[in-house]
Amino acid sequence: MQNTVLSVNSISKSFLKIKAVNDLSFAVEQGDIYAFLGPNGAGKTTTLRMLLDIIKPDSGTIEWNLSGKQNQVPEARHIGYLPEERGLYLDIPILKSLVYLATIRGMEKADAKKAAMIWLERLGLASRANEKLQVLSKGNQQKIQFVASILHKPRFAVLDEPFSGLDPVNQELFIDFIKEINNQGTTILLSAHQMSLVEKMANKIFLINNGNEVYNGSLAGIYQSFGEKIIIELQFESPYNEATFQRLNGVETIESMDELHVKITFGQSSDLKKVLHDLAMIDGISDITSHKPGLHEIFLQLVKKP
Repeated sequence: MQNTVLSVNSISKSFLKIKAVNDLSFAVEQGDIYAFLGPNGAGKTTTLRMLLDIIKPDSGTIEWNLSGKQNQVPEARHIGYLPEERGLYLDIPILKSLVYLATIRGMEKADAKKAAMIWLERLGLASRANEKLQVLSKGNQQKIQFVASILHKPRFAVLDEPFSGLDPVNQELFIDFIKEINNQGTTILLSAHQMSLVEKMANKIFLINNGNEVYNGSLAGIYQSFGEKIIIELQFESPYNEATFQRLNGVETIESMDELHVKITFGQSSDLKKVLHDLAMIDGISDITSHKPGLHEIFLQLVKKP
């Protein structure tokens, strides 16, 4: 049986007249990779800052149970935090900064230095260990910020936009890193808006928009509840006429990608064979693909609901 390590009950937060977070409740179990997802400005970072006691909720409760001391904010050594805004010292050598941050979270200096060099080696930055952070690219600064948040092997890591500034190759690398530290015992709560990346590793998700809950549950559950539509992408040899698709049975949305490429979503009751048969009657199609909605498409579907 899993152990609940974080329980959030009806928290809300307003800034002036703006309701940033509205009555949110969720629980994170030990061993989870729990994804807190939504567009920019949805309330994700505000929520994470309340969890870490950086700001206080206006109402509701936050209960931690990481080390048998329920309801208390965990000790620094048990928590890792990757903030959305970088917070490392720009004018201090990278290795020195990493070692310092790890030691104030309970690591011995020698152990911290050894672990930091292993991570820098893995990231291709070992030769730059004595350079200052400010000379690195945005992507490499993000790598160092990530290492700083997990070097001390926390029991729980809060990762706010961990993929920020990373190219596609390094985004995939970070997915592997997050899975790795999770397998080694760190529970993960991450906030992101790149849903195609998150769905590769998260087991539970919370979708938020304008401070409100949109979905709270398992990744498998959201596919089962909202992922039964059919999405067809068509490529044409010459510009198409959108009116052609509006006459098809079961069409819910038509999204023009460009003058030769269109994405059509059919309702859950649509039969794929019938859809493909009807599309075959349309002249000028050079390529056709079909798939079920991914997490990004499901979220857009839920957010656009009246």
